[in-house]
Amino acid sequence: MKKIVPALLIFALLASLLCGTAFAFDGNDYDYDYDFDGGGSSDGGSALGIINLILHLVNMGPVGIVIAVILIIIIIISFSKKKSNKNSNVGKVIPSTQGRFVVIPNRTELIENMMKKHDKNFSASDFVTFAKNVYMDIQTAWCKRDLSTVRPVMHENLYNTTARQVQSKIDQGVVYHYESIAINTAYLTSYARDEQFEYLTCYLNARMIDYQVDEKTGNIIRGDKTTRWDMRYKMKFVRSVGVLTKDETAKHDGHNCPNCGAPMEISSSGVCDYCGSIVTTGQYSWVLTEFTTVRNDTVDEGIKGVQ
Repeated sequence: MKKIVPALLIFALLASLLCGTAFAFDGNDYDYDYDFDGGGSSDGGSALGIINLILHLVNMGPVGIVIAVILIIIIIISFSKKKSNKNSNVGKVIPSTQGRFVVIPNRTELIENMMKKHDKNFSASDFVTFAKNVYMDIQTAWCKRDLSTVRPVMHENLYNTTARQVQSKIDQGVVYHYESIAINTAYLTSYARDEQFEYLTCYLNARMIDYQVDEKTGNIIRGDKTTRWDMRYKMKFVRSVGVLTKDETAKHDGHNCPNCGAPMEISSSGVCDYCGSIVTTGQYSWVLTEFTTVRNDTVDEGIKGVQ
């Protein structure tokens, strides 16, 4: 854009000379120190100079009017792009190199039809929505370094592992920041059942800005605030065989005890303060038991244990 504007001014000058009318370059009337990128301290003078130039072109006659219109169009396009860039999270998107060529099939319809044979109230769309909400809640909890809000939907084994990781970051004085998270794709990919439990896995693809900050200094120690990372995940949920989706809990509300229905206030060991039930083992509803990125060694688990 900086190259186009001087060229346009030269063109305007040549046109005026060809028409027999030269600009009266008076430093008191015009300011040609343009700054179309918005930087510097010459914005006021630049704006005044542009206005005076346009008015002068218009007074030149038909040729000047055409040149003025072209100048106005270029200015509008320039500032429109500038405003668009300011209002959007512009940054390069970097896909994860891990598991890039691993195929995770979409079996949503197949799994839903299969599930409905023994759980008529099961809804694939509701479950995927539930998984997406769990994903967002966990990312938020990780950044806050507080897992209490997601404790009801995490299996005790996963919770204990994640809690140790969170404590490690607290000890190191490292704060994670996940921003502008956008879930692009989510679907059911695998199902398995044994004598005690059934397992349902959701594939999820998301983009986010990911950086880490030193708690004491506030300085970024890893990542940046513009790069968006494209990540792929597998989220495996578990519940006891025989547990069915209830009509009123089809949305998998993790804020109420799945056993007694009381507002969820549970200890780190997963015990409901109201009824004393351990609600994070999958005995009453789905809980997240595995949460991993898709890696090179990730395998498609498919459908298992179904007659």
